[in-house]
Amino acid sequence: MSADRYARAAIDCLDEIALAMERKWGADRLARLVDPALAARFDAQREKLNEALRSDRPDAIAVQAAAMERAWKALDAAALAAGAKPLSPTVWEIALPSTGEIVAIVRTAEEASAIARDRNGAVYTLAEVAVAIDAFGDQVRATKATFPGAEVKAVRSRELSIGSQPEIPRTHSRSRSRPRRRAKPSKPLPHIEDPFFDDEIPF
Repeated sequence: MSADRYARAAIDCLDEIALAMERKWGADRLARLVDPALAARFDAQREKLNEALRSDRPDAIAVQAAAMERAWKALDAAALAAGAKPLSPTVWEIALPSTGEIVAIVRTAEEASAIARDRNGAVYTLAEVAVAIDAFGDQVRATKATFPGAEVKAVRSRELSIGSQPEIPRTHSRSRSRPRRRAKPSKPLPHIEDPFFDDEIPF
């Protein structure tokens, strides 16, 4: 097997391991569950992998990817040994009335991150549900308060403004008396032919 194909296989294997760890522990959660010294070694190894990827050297990529795989497994074992519990999200599923698309609702952002990739991002947290309810406006909430047990079938009074920005009216300004200066092109960054990699690998 050529060095390029071996490096590509190592990265593909590492991607699968990282995805499995995110499903198990949540995104960016595992390092917070272990000893800070071990977490620092994990971060150091991740930076070494990034350096190898930037160098585009198959030999360096393969070595650092293998070390990163060991780093993930070390964090997983340490978290379990410390008594940390993997995520076990409770998932509610519902079909959207307008399209029939199935979306999932979970409690926390960490639980959402654990399943979002498998569901093409169609996952919402209880906090996001609260934002949507707030965007319904006072009329819907007042109706629910006045008629306990009332069910919301549709909201037609106005468009929801979740994440939207108010439209800024256009104004006509006077033409400039002097032409705008053209920005000077930035100088290209120097190309590093052979980045330095020391022999110290944290894992």
